[in-house]
Amino acid sequence: MKKSQIKIVGIIPARGGSKGIPHKNIIPLHGKPLIYYTIRAAQQSKLLDTFMVSTDDPAIARVAKKYKADVPFLRPKRLAGDKSKDIDFLAHALQWLQKNRGWDPDIIVILQPTSPFRTGKDIDNVLTFMHRHKCESIRTIIDPSPYNPFKMWTLPHGKSGRMKALLPTTNYRKLGTDVPRQMLPRYYLQVGLIYATKAKYIKGGRVWGSKVCGFIMPKEKFVDIDTYKDLKIAEQNFKNYSNNF
Repeated sequence: MKKSQIKIVGIIPARGGSKGIPHKNIIPLHGKPLIYYTIRAAQQSKLLDTFMVSTDDPAIARVAKKYKADVPFLRPKRLAGDKSKDIDFLAHALQWLQKNRGWDPDIIVILQPTSPFRTGKDIDNVLTFMHRHKCESIRTIIDPSPYNPFKMWTLPHGKSGRMKALLPTTNYRKLGTDVPRQMLPRYYLQVGLIYATKAKYIKGGRVWGSKVCGFIMPKEKFVDIDTYKDLKIAEQNFKNYSNNF
């Protein structure tokens, strides 16, 4: 994949209204604010043409600028609430780029600052895979074993009610959920390490295209810091990735 073929922008969404950990995106992790690691990964990437931080919080903006990130605007508060959708901040950033810089990217890469263990090489590997396989959009995924969704149940009528298989397989009528592991479909969990999509879909009012590819990441690279417990786990595991930073 040649960088000159398409225009690619990375967007780091970092709103200030976190409830689990106040100012989560700039809380210290291994001696640096959390957002630093995502900024560093974007700087390391050889395929991103540019990247920017979309935040509504002046404190987050100041920290991001300290580490040489582009923070060209403060996101409107109406696009940074608990119920705001990804399409909201993505469309806003895309419109801002077109209006203020005359820049019309082909691909948008979403880099959530709550996943600090991705690297610039990871970003480039995902983008290369997306180009090679002609994906309209791409999500990073991991193997969530040992938890298997084909062995899970729901209780539609409450705790005292009859169970119902969450995901019946083609063998369910004959074997129920007692299907050997080797006969079960492969399954993956989507994780917020790296998302990418073609900008034309965002312009059309949706994030994902019709062909969404999955890029398998090592499970140990994934952490989604939402609570102090997550932060503690990330701190404990940081020694495995410290050479990247």
